[in-house]
Order: sequence, then structure tokens, then C-alpha cells
Amino acid sequence: MAELRVQIPDELVAKLQEKLGADTKVTDIARDAITLYSWAVNERAQGHVITSSNTKFEPVKQLAMASLDRISTTTSTSETTETVKTI
Repeated sequence: MAELRVQIPDELVAKLQEKLGADTKVTDIARDAITLYSWAVNERAQGHVITSSNTKFEPVKQLAMASLDRISTTTSTSETTETVKTI
């Protein structure tokens, strides 16, 4: 298993813990971030875009990341639904 070491600003960790709960560990935040990124990479590889909106679908915002824009897409003959699993 690969080991990842990153420096995350204390202010960002504090903001995330404020929203997620003070007992949320930095390791859990990093693991969830990698899970989300892995899902986003797979979605882009299928030709999908990553968007966010409120429950009325207003406004729709599209995630823009240079690393995701570099992914070449594959064509799929059928629509699939996939459950995202935490690593």
C-alpha cells in the first residue's frame, strides 16, 4: 500500500472538523478526499462532468480541475449506476 504524506493548513482542518465534528481525524479527511478524487477520475474517464447544485438544481456549478481535464474518456454502450465505496 502506498503511503501519502501531505501538509494541510491548520485552518482548513479546523473548518472541516467544524463541519464534520471535532473528533474527525485528519487521516479520515485525507482518506475521504482520496475516495472522492478516485470517483471523480472514474466519472471523467466515462465522459461525465462533476457538478454541484442545490435541491432545485439552481445554480449548477461544474468542477474544474486541470488533472481531471487531462483524462481521456472512454465510450460506454450502457448506462451504469455505481455505489461509491470508501477506501
